[in-house]
Amino acid sequence: MANASYVNSYYANSLNSELSLPTLQGEHQCDVCVVGAGFTGLSSAIHLAKRGYKVILLEGERVGWGASGRNGGQAIIGYNNGIGMLEQRFGLEDTRKYLEFVLEGCQIIRQFVEDYQIECDLKEGHAGLATCDRQLQAMEHEREVWARCGHDDIKVNAGHAAVQQMVGSENYVGTYYDPNGAHLHPLNLARGEARALLGLGGEIFENSRVTKIDKTMTPTVYTELGRVKAKQVVLAGNAYLGNLVPEMEARLVPVSSFIVTTEPLPDALAKEIIRKDYGFCDWNYVLDYYRLTGDQRLLFGGESFYGGKEPRNVSQRLRQNMLKVFPQLQDVKVDYSWGGNFAITYSRMPDVGRLPGSSVFYAHGYSGTGVTTTHIMGRLLAEAVAGSAERFDVFANVKQMPMPGGRLLKVPAVIMGSWYYLLRDKLGASRK
Repeated sequence: MANASYVNSYYANSLNSELSLPTLQGEHQCDVCVVGAGFTGLSSAIHLAKRGYKVILLEGERVGWGASGRNGGQAIIGYNNGIGMLEQRFGLEDTRKYLEFVLEGCQIIRQFVEDYQIECDLKEGHAGLATCDRQLQAMEHEREVWARCGHDDIKVNAGHAAVQQMVGSENYVGTYYDPNGAHLHPLNLARGEARALLGLGGEIFENSRVTKIDKTMTPTVYTELGRVKAKQVVLAGNAYLGNLVPEMEARLVPVSSFIVTTEPLPDALAKEIIRKDYGFCDWNYVLDYYRLTGDQRLLFGGESFYGGKEPRNVSQRLRQNMLKVFPQLQDVKVDYSWGGNFAITYSRMPDVGRLPGSSVFYAHGYSGTGVTTTHIMGRLLAEAVAGSAERFDVFANVKQMPMPGGRLLKVPAVIMGSWYYLLRDKLGASRK
């Protein structure tokens, strides 16, 4: 049985320590009130506490309850459309900055794990898998842009032999290896970061959903049973922030993604299907992603749906997808199946900024690559709160638009747009 109030996932059933936190009651005061105890909120709170700020972190459910504790556990170096697409949009100089930021985000994770002794099955390496020649060409373009940005450690290899060195599957025509990426147990990472924050003097309140914010220069944050008077506020609720700030909600669409996890695999079978212990994903628009867990299960995800809905029989569909990649698992039992939401933006870049006329900062909308970007964004939020917004503004200056279709029609509009990319998948085009 999953830990109480967490979704019944493999992660919730493999927590490595207890964490009991109170509910906010009465009136409190602090320097910075952070809303949302996912990776963005935890990272920003830790960086603020290290700077000497008195921090209160409010979570509507439990630490890591949302996307931060349900995702595929892959710390990917990049953004939704890849580094190569950024060069076309922003030019080489800004692209180099964006790449350095996300590399820094992964280093923050490694530093947190080391400094605070967080046990989260951290393993190094990420690999992309091409399902067609056009994706292989896109991988080569991505490698070239990385090299122009000063990083020549991406390896792209074509052919059956290259694939077989990484995975025991016949589905792919080439590989893309990034030694800078990693994979991990995200919920244990989030809870380890929460313990780190407590050790730095921060306060965390769970089951304390924010109901209202006075968005002024001296904001007050309200929950059902209490309130926090703060000098500044950081909003980090992402897909689960709801309609708390309507003007922000208009720029986001929730997307659901789903994961199944097998029973522990025998050594020989685990080594047959996963020959390099990296995190993997293909390069389709609606992609498959998978990796081995610390106790040698295959964790396999995909099947995204716009609007945050969960279709019927999604676990069966994922199992079928898994068997298309690894028919060797035909007789293997699936122990866990779950889903969760992340948020996408129209730009597919994080939506970052400060609410006009207030001391309220925000960052969300990581569009599917949040493990690394959330961690660097926490540091940038802390810098901005402290009065040094130069690096924060590299993201805040990205033009963000409301999703087409307005509040009622934005999900159907995005679904219609996604059909084009699904057709490209079927025709063998690249997502990059």
